[in-house]
Amino acid sequence: MPEAAHGEIARLIQAGRLEEARAACREAVDRDPGDGHAWHLLGLIAFRAGDALEALGHFDRAVTAMPDQPAFHNNRGALLYAGRRYAQAADAFRAAHALDPGQPSTQLNLGNALQAAGDLDGAEAAFRAVLDAAPDQAEALAALGRVLLAKGRPAEAVGLCREAARLAPESPDAQYALGEAAYALDDQEEAERRFRRAVELAPALAPAHVGLAQVLHAASRTGEAIEAIEAAVEAGLGDAPEIAFMRRFLHSSMVPAWHLPMLNDTVRNDAYQAALARAIKPGCHVLEIGTGSGLVAMMAARLGAGLVTTCEINPLLARIAMETVRRNGLSDRVKVLPRKSTRLAVGTDMPRRADVFVSELINVGMLAPEMLSILRHARETLVAPGGAIIPRAARIHALPIESAELARINPLRDLCGFDLSAFDVFRTPGTGQIDLDADPHRALGPAAAVLDFDFTRDTADEGRVPAELAIAQDGTLHAIAFWFDLQLDELITYSSRTAGRTNHWKQAVLFLDAPRTVRAGERLPIWACWDNTRIFFELR
Repeated sequence: MPEAAHGEIARLIQAGRLEEARAACREAVDRDPGDGHAWHLLGLIAFRAGDALEALGHFDRAVTAMPDQPAFHNNRGALLYAGRRYAQAADAFRAAHALDPGQPSTQLNLGNALQAAGDLDGAEAAFRAVLDAAPDQAEALAALGRVLLAKGRPAEAVGLCREAARLAPESPDAQYALGEAAYALDDQEEAERRFRRAVELAPALAPAHVGLAQVLHAASRTGEAIEAIEAAVEAGLGDAPEIAFMRRFLHSSMVPAWHLPMLNDTVRNDAYQAALARAIKPGCHVLEIGTGSGLVAMMAARLGAGLVTTCEINPLLARIAMETVRRNGLSDRVKVLPRKSTRLAVGTDMPRRADVFVSELINVGMLAPEMLSILRHARETLVAPGGAIIPRAARIHALPIESAELARINPLRDLCGFDLSAFDVFRTPGTGQIDLDADPHRALGPAAAVLDFDFTRDTADEGRVPAELAIAQDGTLHAIAFWFDLQLDELITYSSRTAGRTNHWKQAVLFLDAPRTVRAGERLPIWACWDNTRIFFELR
């Protein structure tokens, strides 16, 4: 291909006229299949069009046709590097450097590829070779600093990175490298400052966003860390693996882990959907409290609700619920409000009182903190008279159990000959979780219904009722296990005693302060108690 034609095609590519450029190159290779320049240009065109595989094939043809062109090897290496084929990329950059030893960019590319491939010694040698020829090359200083950091030499690294940032204060790579080195030396303040500057200079530099989020998270500023990583997503970096991992890591640290298994509780999901299907009339207004993922709210919309007003006190959950609703095309009918239900007002947050009220504030022990007062407020101010309430009631069943194995750590006292009672402060207070179908225990008698709750009317915030547990065999009473039957409406009931791996609630358990010997035939008198936080039991 004549040099003039080559230049004209390059201008077409620059102007974005890719089809014209492709046609000219195709004509050239049809005339001369050994025209390496035409193949190289076809590779550039394919790369601009977003087809990396086709581009690599064209670069391969270009290198085969004209192996003496360093630019062909260099561009081929860049494409291999982008595809994470680092060892092959290093070979391509090495070939480019051998053809043009005076070009520092190929040596820098070689060092980057070697570092990515795990050859830190080779990368260090490549970057030092650049600096031998040009001691003030800021990019090489920053790159060498990153290699030394990876080799466990942060004090040396920070000096190099600081010099790189001095020589090129507008270089995002230099700012990022200095941020990394400062973070390794536990200089959180400078690390944060440098990462922020790198993000300002290059919003598309994904590692800088991750570095900033790491610094903020390490300083227990997780909310700010999440905002930093969300800024990266808004900048179009959501698909970058390091961004996706950090986003999931941060979100999972802010939201209780039980949300995911709860979504997989198919029996619970089916029960709520069936109850909603019976209650919802076309166009009605549904109020949900505690939306979490937004699943139940979207069920209500799919079943014909004209409007679903739902709230979530956790702002992070609320934001993701809004995104989920939007992705499912329901934003016009599902309104997610990021605040507590007791701060909702009819006429402002919702156009009128709700015809159907659905909630799932329940935890493993059925009662969650403030649940009774939250339900009372909703009934009195947010739900229309006669509106459907889901769930409408609950019954609590208690079971006396022996479990020496679990009792050893409930509470934690002596273990392996050591006093570990100080560690007991980390044990969940009050009610714990047990899986009666899997965890070691022995039932000492039959289960008994001990408490009933009616969510359609006021219940005192605290109280207790007398009950008895029948003891059917001799043993040591370590705990009382209990579960709930949730009456969603007149026909549909969900039980947390349901067997199966997807039952996320399992059962609750309350261990006695001290074990008690019991005998078959004994009637164990207890108080079944509740307050505005939990259900618990006391021996009478």
